[in-house]
Amino acid sequence: MLKLKIFFLPFLAIIFFGGAGAARALDFTPPPFRDPSYGAKYVGQSAADPIAMNAGESKTVTVKFKNTGQTAWPASGKNYVSVYTIAPNYRPSLFTGQGWPAESQAAKVTAAVSSGKIGEFKIKLTAPKTAGEYIERFNLAAENKTWIKGGYFYLKVKVTANARASGNSARVDDEAAQINKEYRAHLLTFSARSVQAKGGEPIFFKVRYINDGTAAWKNYLWQEAGSSAGKIAVASAAGGRVAIADTSWLSAAKIKTEEKTVAPNEPLDIEYSFRAPVKIGEYAARFQLTANNHTLDGGTLELPVTVTADAPVDYQEPVFTSTRRLISEPNIRVGLYKADKEVKFLSDFPYQVYSGEVLMGTLFAQAPATLSYAGGAYTFASADLNFSASQPVRFVPDDIKYYFTLVNYDRRAAWKGNKNFNVYRGAMEFKYSPKSDAPFVINELPLDLYVAGIAETSNGAAMEYIKALLVAARTYAYYQINNGVPADKRTYDVVATTADQLYLGYNSEALMPRVVQAAQATYGEMVTYNAAPVITPYFGHSDGRTRAWTEVWGGSAKPWLVGVEAKYDAGQKMWGHGVGMSAQDASQRADKDGWTYDQILQYYYTGTETEKIY
Repeated sequence: MLKLKIFFLPFLAIIFFGGAGAARALDFTPPPFRDPSYGAKYVGQSAADPIAMNAGESKTVTVKFKNTGQTAWPASGKNYVSVYTIAPNYRPSLFTGQGWPAESQAAKVTAAVSSGKIGEFKIKLTAPKTAGEYIERFNLAAENKTWIKGGYFYLKVKVTANARASGNSARVDDEAAQINKEYRAHLLTFSARSVQAKGGEPIFFKVRYINDGTAAWKNYLWQEAGSSAGKIAVASAAGGRVAIADTSWLSAAKIKTEEKTVAPNEPLDIEYSFRAPVKIGEYAARFQLTANNHTLDGGTLELPVTVTADAPVDYQEPVFTSTRRLISEPNIRVGLYKADKEVKFLSDFPYQVYSGEVLMGTLFAQAPATLSYAGGAYTFASADLNFSASQPVRFVPDDIKYYFTLVNYDRRAAWKGNKNFNVYRGAMEFKYSPKSDAPFVINELPLDLYVAGIAETSNGAAMEYIKALLVAARTYAYYQINNGVPADKRTYDVVATTADQLYLGYNSEALMPRVVQAAQATYGEMVTYNAAPVITPYFGHSDGRTRAWTEVWGGSAKPWLVGVEAKYDAGQKMWGHGVGMSAQDASQRADKDGWTYDQILQYYYTGTETEKIY
């Protein structure tokens, strides 16, 4: 079979911002540029990267761009030019504050800019409360018109904790920040920004990383990290993970590993092959670099792949003897809250509106809708669609990764600042619950999108601990889907609070990108005992040892849930039920002992394996 070769191109040939420091590869998909008459070129910024800030401090940075297009940039009116967040597009920024037109919109151009002239954007940054190093990505856009080609830039910000900060959380964040400095990677060059191939075709690819941390890499692992279908892929693949494994791989996910020392500031070149997905469509191939058993910050590559034709009918995907037969990724129904008042729905994307199984119409992007329930009747009201019906109302997006806002729902977490966590991916259902005698707002989405929105840890924790926690969380959720009350007799599978697992949705993804990275790196992995996923409770910290299932809840013994030593909890009082994984002890074992996520899981869940289920 012909192998596609994507030649190794220096990144300077792809994108370069003069005066902004070393050119860096885009590890995200750029926004669409729909109008070629708009163009921009980065000129400079008033504060050099990294921008030093104290937690909670505000600082204004002026960014300058030259208008290289044919169309002028107005400062007001229908098509004014401004700065929006990207990666993903329109995400709420961690640095939003007073002076921002919106959480995802940093600044408008200060004055009209004609072709060939230079415009200014004054961005007032308000630093988050968590210390660390951040990269905020932006792109210029003409309102209601187009993203502007060449308008991409980023700001690197180093946030320092206030001197008065104290307590365990500050200590843990400082230790985690040190780990993050030790294990960082910089994607310097790669073969191509995107790939086109026929289904099943092998693709040869090269990447070059720089060790951007302070610790030498003694070994590395290059692995697949949750490749998925794009929004225009065929229905059979839409929303789920896709197979891109090549016969040269070590397993269905592990691509290449090597004992090799890479000192700080030295390069690592990786050559490998992967296969184009079998069906025609748009996809995102994702890969992750790990060194010394640490998942590296900056070590993720996301590559757009366009499949131009289906694989031949006799094509056979690579089979690895150790791989179990994978299931399809399930959906999970999350009970967000009991609606004691009307619900106000809004999205930047179109949603199909159903009453039961009947399609009632389309709610277009930016069109608000109001839902209410009384006397057994559901009422839906919007500018273009109004109805009352006896069946639950359901909002279904064209792309399951689309997100919506519950405008009048106030969901805040005091330890995460003043952010309102009222934005969620996927579908929404408004359904009466007999048990609560009130309607519930339910978020339905693929299990791994749910996992990415879990907020049971901090963004600064050790990556191997975050991965362990998310595998346990995914396993717990999967167990609830399949072993709880029969589906036709329950309103939802789990609730969004710590009664099950703290789920804060899309805004949590934006606030904690390393949690999203960990979810992608462990996509579909669960804790199994005798080859079956099992319940995996976890808790805050113990008094020096965890408890067996029978010690706390009685009933029949669960052999994977027995008491073990938790040495980093010694001398403390129990916080939580005490069964399964101690979050504090596990975090310290990752930080101080260098444990990997599967080591952590197999320690707290005795006799188990970590396996890919979907």
